[in-house]
Amino acid sequence: MRLLDYLKLVWRNKKGRVGLLITIFYVLLGTIGPLVVPKPVIVNINPSMIFRPPMLNPYYILGTGPIGDSILGDIVWGAPFILEVSFLAGLFTTLIGIAVGMIAGYKGGILDNLLMSVNDIVMTMPSLILILIIATSLRTSNPFILAAILSISGWTGLARAIRSQILLMKNLPYVEVARTLGLGSLHIIFREIMPTVASYIAIHFIFNVENALYAAIGLYFLGVLPVSQYNWGVMINEALQDGAIYGNSAIWFLLWPSLFVVMFMTGLIMLSYGIDEISNPRLRRV
Repeated sequence: MRLLDYLKLVWRNKKGRVGLLITIFYVLLGTIGPLVVPKPVIVNINPSMIFRPPMLNPYYILGTGPIGDSILGDIVWGAPFILEVSFLAGLFTTLIGIAVGMIAGYKGGILDNLLMSVNDIVMTMPSLILILIIATSLRTSNPFILAAILSISGWTGLARAIRSQILLMKNLPYVEVARTLGLGSLHIIFREIMPTVASYIAIHFIFNVENALYAAIGLYFLGVLPVSQYNWGVMINEALQDGAIYGNSAIWFLLWPSLFVVMFMTGLIMLSYGIDEISNPRLRRV
């Protein structure tokens, strides 16, 4: 099934359609947004502009922050980093899970036992504590390194699931025919087996992006990573420190980044419903 066919099936699902539109909106927010919305730069702090509610001025339509900066500008300029880390971590986690699961399931034997032993060891590790320790030690804002840290243990469930699927399919007649014809392992894996689990992998990729998004926001909220003005987790942390939870003027600085996080998560979850329709023919609408 081609990518266009997948998108058509997702679009036919109402929840999948909404999720796809929300995801596209966030991709545009992180790519085109900084080209449209000016970067918040404060030279002289104006006390009268601190923690202002939403205004009619388009640039201050979401209100202002603790130094009179535009909340809209902070969110837009913070979106690229959050999206980059989330999608990279989701990609790393998914690729590791696919590689381990495919090799273990298809090759079997000693290699299978070795990979699954490593998988089980990593699975039993307290991932949150491990991520906190590594992130605190490195204190890096490099998106690739941070994505690697966030994906350090999230691949284990996918790897075991992929292995189970491969064990079921590698002895099916069409795979045996491909093997008899002398087609290589790479051809059999990527041309014969992979398409049958593509939708399953796509759903896991979305879940991995969700988990990475929560983890990245949480690490910045806890102050584990270097402070950055344009970061949703840092914004939430500053708002709470300024008493936003008590409903004072900082409430808008807490509300908007939290809402953008929730909206992004909602879009990804709804998109997964659409992809689930692809992987489960019983859910498809005629």
